[in-house]
Amino acid sequence: MKLGDATLVVDDEITLIPRHAGDADELFALVERNRSELRRWLGWVDATRSRSDMRRYIQFAAAQFEQHAAFDYSISINGALAGSIGLHHLEWLVRSAHVGYWLAPQARGRGVVTRAVARLGSHAFTRLDIHRLEIRAVAQNLPSRAVAERSGYLFEGILRDAYLLHGAYRDLALYAKLASDGEATLLPPAR
Repeated sequence: MKLGDATLVVDDEITLIPRHAGDADELFALVERNRSELRRWLGWVDATRSRSDMRRYIQFAAAQFEQHAAFDYSISINGALAGSIGLHHLEWLVRSAHVGYWLAPQARGRGVVTRAVARLGSHAFTRLDIHRLEIRAVAQNLPSRAVAERSGYLFEGILRDAYLLHGAYRDLALYAKLASDGEATLLPPAR
């Protein structure tokens, strides 16, 4: 899969766009405007202090995409970047991956992430032949956990002290979905 042909259309409003260098300024500005809210649950925010930090990350993400090591997308709502979603920790031997996401506060409350998770999951199961997807969220991050639950991921337990966030270990809630779970709810492949 090449970057140029890997855009995932969610619906008339939402598109998942592979990271590319041209998005660095807009994406950094989005993080900067929402820094205090995003850093509450995301450790990488503190390491993203400049546009050059964002450009380096985007170069890394694009290389991983090309190598099929991870698939990182910007969430675009009506042409404006609003967040991020991706498949990470890919283990091709066992056909598993983690789904991670974040959305700027002003775009929340409209089901954007839930729809994006459904589309990315459908793509992972049908096009990438992934067997198991996991969502891991800080246990106290109830909105992120609600996305997993609305998306049909089953709660499998708490991973104690599994995430280091701002110098303190935090528990993670583990959710998972198998390719054979709820196949009727999978979205059609990319248009």
